[in-house]
Amino acid sequence: MIYHTIPTLTLGLGISAVSSTLAFTASPSHDAAIRHHIIGNVNRRCPQRSIPTNPLFSTPFDLDMYDPSEDSELDASSNPFQPDEDDVSDLSPLAVPPDTELVLGINKYSHDTTICAADAKTGKVLFAVAKERITRKKHDGGNIAGLVELCLDQLDLDLDSVVRVVMNNHHHRILPFIEQNPDHMEWEEGLGINGGTEDGYSDEYNILTTVEDKIEMSHHLAHAYSAASQCPFNEGMVVVMDGMGETYRTMKRAADLDDVTYVSDFSLCVKIEDIQFVPSDIEEKAKTSYFDWREAESVYTFKKDKARLEMKPVFKRFTQENTPPSLYNHGFENMDSLGAVYSRSSSHIFGDWNACGKVMGLAPWKGHVWDDGKSGQLTAGILEDPILRGALYKDDELHINKSSMMGMPLISRVDPDMFDDEGNMVRTKRYDFDDNNFEESDYDSSANDEDTSKNEEDGAPKKQLPVKVALDAISLASRIQSDLECVGMDFVKQMKEQTGQTNLCLAGGVALNSVLNGRLSRELGFENTFIPPYPGDDGIAIGCCAYGLFGNGNIEQEETVPLWNEALSPYLGPLPTDTAMQEAIEWAAPWLEVETVKDERDRIDILVDEISSGGVVALYNGRSELGPRALGHRSILADPRKKGLVRFINEFVKKRESFRPFAPSALAEEASNWFDLGEYAAAADNNVSPYMSITAQVKESKRDLIPAVTHVDGSSRLQTVTPEAEPFYYRLISAFYKATGVPMVLNTSFNTLKSEPIVETPRNAIRSFLSSMGTIEILVMGDYVIRRKEANVRTLLGEEQKSGLRTQPSFPRRAGVANYKTTFSAGNDDGDGNPMSDSVTLVQMPDRPMHNEKDGGWFELLDDLEGQLLGICDGSVGVNDIMTHFSALAEEEGQQQFDKITEYDQILFENIIRRLVRLYEHSLISW
Repeated sequence: MIYHTIPTLTLGLGISAVSSTLAFTASPSHDAAIRHHIIGNVNRRCPQRSIPTNPLFSTPFDLDMYDPSEDSELDASSNPFQPDEDDVSDLSPLAVPPDTELVLGINKYSHDTTICAADAKTGKVLFAVAKERITRKKHDGGNIAGLVELCLDQLDLDLDSVVRVVMNNHHHRILPFIEQNPDHMEWEEGLGINGGTEDGYSDEYNILTTVEDKIEMSHHLAHAYSAASQCPFNEGMVVVMDGMGETYRTMKRAADLDDVTYVSDFSLCVKIEDIQFVPSDIEEKAKTSYFDWREAESVYTFKKDKARLEMKPVFKRFTQENTPPSLYNHGFENMDSLGAVYSRSSSHIFGDWNACGKVMGLAPWKGHVWDDGKSGQLTAGILEDPILRGALYKDDELHINKSSMMGMPLISRVDPDMFDDEGNMVRTKRYDFDDNNFEESDYDSSANDEDTSKNEEDGAPKKQLPVKVALDAISLASRIQSDLECVGMDFVKQMKEQTGQTNLCLAGGVALNSVLNGRLSRELGFENTFIPPYPGDDGIAIGCCAYGLFGNGNIEQEETVPLWNEALSPYLGPLPTDTAMQEAIEWAAPWLEVETVKDERDRIDILVDEISSGGVVALYNGRSELGPRALGHRSILADPRKKGLVRFINEFVKKRESFRPFAPSALAEEASNWFDLGEYAAAADNNVSPYMSITAQVKESKRDLIPAVTHVDGSSRLQTVTPEAEPFYYRLISAFYKATGVPMVLNTSFNTLKSEPIVETPRNAIRSFLSSMGTIEILVMGDYVIRRKEANVRTLLGEEQKSGLRTQPSFPRRAGVANYKTTFSAGNDDGDGNPMSDSVTLVQMPDRPMHNEKDGGWFELLDDLEGQLLGICDGSVGVNDIMTHFSALAEEEGQQQFDKITEYDQILFENIIRRLVRLYEHSLISW
């Protein structure tokens, strides 16, 4: 951030007072690296003056300046940037014939709630989306009422079209306990308890009461179906490694009672004894244990022909619930599956059990050495004792040592090196570091000297060194990653020998670990490896849908539809219409510059020119991806040749830790020239990682050419792109290759707001684009090339010349109704006996395009003047009126701080303009 000291005006309004100086925090878009000066020609520096203040206490703004009059058109319903939904008459582009019958696969009530819909007659998957994309809550769970309604709207069908539902909730059964009594569900909803804390719990779109054919499916079996049903080979082995799956007692009870509403591994074998269990005496242990046992790792073999899929469970390890499942997160962190132990390290380091990808990205920093610039070097130590060791496939042979993940979590630890000599905490971001390896071409040596992220001497980026807690986090991450690979490799190797299978499918949360995936695919001699784009719990819906379509060839059943003959496209989400894009653009029109570019080649040229010149762009194209990774439809793209972009995108675009790496999207046919892909790559035509599932080493001769996508250990989690899978994205990368000689682009998910999932709707895309504060240069959405419009002060003041005529001044207008709140804090005296206090005023404006529900949408105002200006901006007054108003009030109060009134006016004018520009930048006002 860049801090500018701005003298502020003491306004004798009888209602408020502001301090003599305030810190104005400019967005990152003000520094030279971002190459924008939003304010234009307004001088940011004001002369320093001592302005006496009066100790006035009151509200931070005049309510009569803000209350809308009867004709002010400021109510939410008449917001000029809010599209009228009643005007939308477009038929969904995904609409299917009205006689289409649907099979729904659903992951329900648990995290990563997801829906998948397929044509019951043809087997074609028509639609799939995760709930998080709609609610904007990452990994969101709960009921599926909204998802079902969205699905049917997109397909232009109704509930009567649904003929079969297969679902899973691995925490507990659904049909016997939850949905057998809708009246009780309504009672829970009325009290706001259990699942009733969320709207839609008792809704028919959630319960699906009109559907008679409903069954549940066990967790690991659904994972296995999500991979085996669509892999490009006809037989093989599915390895499911997970955090926690179904309970043993649930599966055993359903099998013993011949429960036809529930299918599990036990339903697919003649005798349960045909499955190898660990522990081998699981049945006896489950009778006497305090709590239940849960699926940890499972292995299946499968065969399929045109009409039959035969799935057979061959191995299953259960892990005990070591603590009451009523604890936080069901006691997950205390379980002993591979996924749960790895996840515990994620909680210990980041305070989030579901940040395992960050652990994987942190691990390669082990062995890196930093020069601290003083007297020594920094490097992470070695954790000698393994966390995981031994064999998964034998009783009591897996040994787990969690001692390095006990006591004070690293995320909560505060060390002395996080403070300066005066005791001020200066390293609040404990994991903000990188390798500090920059070439002069990576930065602008003439950068703004007010940019505190750069050295004053040469404009080079400042060093970001790891603090002690970060080094300890690296040690832990490296240890758990190494142990996972060691135990996981041994396990899969053993299963390969036992089953004799040469084709491998991977599923379950551990299959999101692309480093392990890469080693399994390259080092164990498999002919083919397939990992779906959604190996985590969002893939459960795909597996449930596959079972609903194909069943299992080992069970007598009615004739099924033909099997999928190729891998499903990952692009299965809603398809935005051109009307929806236009409405989203209109919603944020005052802050956008929009160019319609119908010719695809021209759009690609614009993108390539921007990327190759060092700019960052966003691509919003077609249907959204299912799964956690952006694959070219909801992506932020940049030049892989420019190392400085790693810190820039992490810090300013994504607003996250600087150590995190970025992935390349590479042309499949060129991938083996840049990455070590192993022997089996040729058989796959180099398309070894179409879903960004595998990490490979960048060839040493190429690492200096693509430093922005080469991690500190020389690795890269790549996506291989073919023209068949994604034509537009392939042509874009090809054009970049032609222009630069590099057949790939840097690709990261399109989301710029902290903790939000990938953007889904056109409005999501524009909100995320604007929230990047100019760090994303261009958003290409359909045929629209969108740039951020700079605050035009000349237009505001009426100084813009057109055809020799002076334009009329603009009247700034709020983006919608504003809600204010002020917080006060009191501390000790200032040393002279005067009490010290501080107040902060925040505004909430739900109609503004950059409104963020995550923090309630509250935006902190600089001072009382900014709050009053926001109140005045109703579209009926200009800057001259505002100046006259404040000058008159100051004169009435007898404010005579300056020898000349023009001097006072100048300071007032600059303060007003600066705050109006800032309010515009954050989409609170427009003109």
